[in-house]
Amino acid sequence: MTDPLRDHDQGGTPGRAQAEARRSDTSAGPDSGGGRARRTGFRLLIGSHVLNETGAAATLVVLPLTAVLALDASAWQTALIESAYFAAYLVLGLPAGALVERMRLRRVMIAADVARCVALASLPLAWAGDVLSLPMIYGAALLLGGAQLFGDIADHSYLPHLVSDDRLVQGNSTLQLARSGAELGGPGLGGLSVQGLGAYWALAANAVASAASAVLLWRIAVPEPKPPKPPHGLVRQTWEGLRFVRDHRVLRAFALSAGLNNFVFSGAFALNVVFLSEVVAVPPGLVGVLLASGAVGALTGAWLTPRLARRFGDARTAVLAVPAAAPFLLLTPLTDDGWRIALFPLSHIAISVGVTAFNILQVTYRQRACPAGMLSRVSAIFRFAVWGVAPLGAMAGGALAAHLGVRTALWVLAGALIAVAPLPVCSPLRGTRNFDVNFPARDTSC
Repeated sequence: MTDPLRDHDQGGTPGRAQAEARRSDTSAGPDSGGGRARRTGFRLLIGSHVLNETGAAATLVVLPLTAVLALDASAWQTALIESAYFAAYLVLGLPAGALVERMRLRRVMIAADVARCVALASLPLAWAGDVLSLPMIYGAALLLGGAQLFGDIADHSYLPHLVSDDRLVQGNSTLQLARSGAELGGPGLGGLSVQGLGAYWALAANAVASAASAVLLWRIAVPEPKPPKPPHGLVRQTWEGLRFVRDHRVLRAFALSAGLNNFVFSGAFALNVVFLSEVVAVPPGLVGVLLASGAVGALTGAWLTPRLARRFGDARTAVLAVPAAAPFLLLTPLTDDGWRIALFPLSHIAISVGVTAFNILQVTYRQRACPAGMLSRVSAIFRFAVWGVAPLGAMAGGALAAHLGVRTALWVLAGALIAVAPLPVCSPLRGTRNFDVNFPARDTSC
C-alpha cells in the first residue's frame, strides 16, 4: 500500500510527520501566549456552541408554536417547517464541505450566526408589521437549517486549531456535552419562553443569542491561516471528498454504519410519540419527560467517553459502542403501563450513551486522519450520510407501522439495528485498541 500523504488529491490518512506538525502547532506550553490564546479560544468556542445548540433546539419548538399561535397552522403545515429546516442537509450536504474549505472557518461560523440572527429577527418584525406568513416561516426555517449545516461543518474542522491532538477526544466530548445539554433543556426552554414571553419575544431572544454567539467567535484571538486557493472546481472537489471516504476503509465503514444506524433510529424515533400516547396510553406531560431521556443518555455518554477510551482504548470503544447498546432498543416495544414504563427511558438512555460515544470517537478519528484540506469535505459527507437518510427512515418506520402495527414495527426496527450495528467490527479497526492514523487504511485497488 502507498503512503496516502504523498498525494493530497488521491486522499488518505496523514503520516506521522503531519500528525506531529499539527500537534506542535496546537500544543503550546502553559506559559506561552499561544497556549493561553488557544485555551481562551476554546472557552469562547464552547460558549458559542452552548448558545447555538440551545437556540437551535429551542427554535424547533418556537417556530411551529409561532405558526400555530400567529397563523393557526395545521399539523401538516407545522410538519413542513421541520422538513424545510432539514432540507439543506439533502440539497447542500455534499458540496457544503468543499465550500467551507474555500473560506476561513471562524468566518463561516460567524456568518452562520449572523444568518441565524437575521432569519429569527425577521419573524417578530414581520409579525409586528402584520405581514407574517407561512412561506416566510418556511423560508426562515430553510435559512436556519442551512446556517446550522455550515456552522457544524466549520466547528468540527476548527476544533483542531484550538486543542492539541492528544486532547481531541476531550475537546469533542466537551462539545458533545454542550450539544446534549441543549437537546435536554432547549425544547423545554423554547416552550417556556413562548408561554412566559410570547412567541414574539421568544423569537427575538433566540436572535439575540445568535448575535451573542457571533461576538464570542469574533473574540477568538487564535490566528487562522488563509485557506489555499482550490486547485479544482466545486464539483471535482466534492467528488474528491467522496472518493477519499470511499477508498478509506475505516471512514467508509464509519460513514456506512452511521447512515444505516440513523436510518433505523429515524424510523423508530418517528413512532415514539404515537407509541407512547396511543399504544401505551401515557399522559401528554409524561411523553415529553420520557422523550427527554435520550438527552440524559447523550450527556452521560459525553461524560463517559473519555474515560471509556482511556480504559479500553479509543478504537475499541468506537467499534463496540453501538453494537453493545443496540440490544437495549428491544426494551422499547416491551414498554407498557405500570412498572414497564421504565423500560422506555432505560432503552433510550443506553442507546444514546452508545451512539454518543461512537460519534465523539469517530469525529476525533476524522480530525486526526484527514488531511487539513479534506476535513470539511469529509465532515459534510458524514452529515449528508447521517441526516440525509433521516426522512427516508421516518417514512420507512411509518410504513411498517401502517402495515404491521406500531409495536410490531418497533420490534422489526430493533432487530434491524442489531443486524447493522456491528458494521464497524468489519473495519480495519477490528482487534485494534487505539486509533493509529499511520496504519494503512486506504484501499489501493480502487
